[in-house]
Amino acid sequence: MASFEKRGKKWRAVVSYTDAHGIRQKTSKTFELKKSATAWASETETKVNGGLDINAGNITFTDYYKKWVETYKMSTVREATFSKYTTYINIFDDLFKNAQLNKLTINFLQSKINLFGKTHSRAYTKGLIATIKRSLKDAQIDGLIERDIFSRLILTGKQPKKEINYLSAEEFKTLQHWLYSHESEIVNDQLILSYLIAIETGMRFGEIMALSFSDIDYERDTINVDKSYSQHLKAITDPKNTSSIRTVTITNNLSNVIKNYEKKVTRNNIFVLPVYGGIVGRKLSRITKHLNIQNIKFHGLRHSHVSFLLHNDVDIAYISKRVGHSNVTTTLSVYAHILKEKEKTQDNIVKALMEK
Repeated sequence: MASFEKRGKKWRAVVSYTDAHGIRQKTSKTFELKKSATAWASETETKVNGGLDINAGNITFTDYYKKWVETYKMSTVREATFSKYTTYINIFDDLFKNAQLNKLTINFLQSKINLFGKTHSRAYTKGLIATIKRSLKDAQIDGLIERDIFSRLILTGKQPKKEINYLSAEEFKTLQHWLYSHESEIVNDQLILSYLIAIETGMRFGEIMALSFSDIDYERDTINVDKSYSQHLKAITDPKNTSSIRTVTITNNLSNVIKNYEKKVTRNNIFVLPVYGGIVGRKLSRITKHLNIQNIKFHGLRHSHVSFLLHNDVDIAYISKRVGHSNVTTTLSVYAHILKEKEKTQDNIVKALMEK
């Protein structure tokens, strides 16, 4: 409901409404002409009736984001993911300062993202932008902002140098052979076992670190994957997603290595935690350097597993399920570079078939 009052030579328009909490609210603006005041009041009433809560947006973006995380993320995402959302709070506080939610513009947001991207990787900036977009989309749905000021945000950030993070088929066998030949050292160096499991199963680091001996079926030669270790939380958590829950077939050789290792230790967990990524990476680098093969990160063992299977014409649908991807599209996207190399071989096969 709108009301008007004349103040000297100016007109003040006041629009009253009841917010979602049942609290009576008012918003006002002063104009030179009553005609302008009337037009503003009519437009504001239309917005309010359409669900826009004018006053609710009079908070800083950071304050809104804190409430958004508590409301929409606290009980709906993994603990590790929730922790990631909370780490953004300080970043937004520093980046956006006291910027008011309902006064944000696409230009302001993009300029701040560009600034952030100058000192951060594209991968990290991508996660930040995705979070901004999700929160502001909900702000629009909830009537706290009027327009879409988030969809057009563009990714910026430092582009990392392209690195080969997987082994060739020959290098794969070289590392595999070396790991098996050092089985006797596993009782004193659990990382050797972690590398062996990674290269033979394609499991993620967190999934491997969370393994217990009860997850291994020695009769069927399988590993049950249903949890993950969070380096950030230093705790065992739920797996990355539902598709991560799976049973992975392993070789009888790997099954026997784990069985022999179990006999030598007195605990249920296969690995002693916490395990620090830096130590894991440095150890792997020393091994690859010693073997004179491609230097890769731990996650490169997962990539090497997939690459080796693709090289040997294993069905991609099976590979996707084996490594815990939600669908084949994800696998195709992640391993497009490897499939591109495979395509050259396939071209030659097709040419040979056509020329017969």
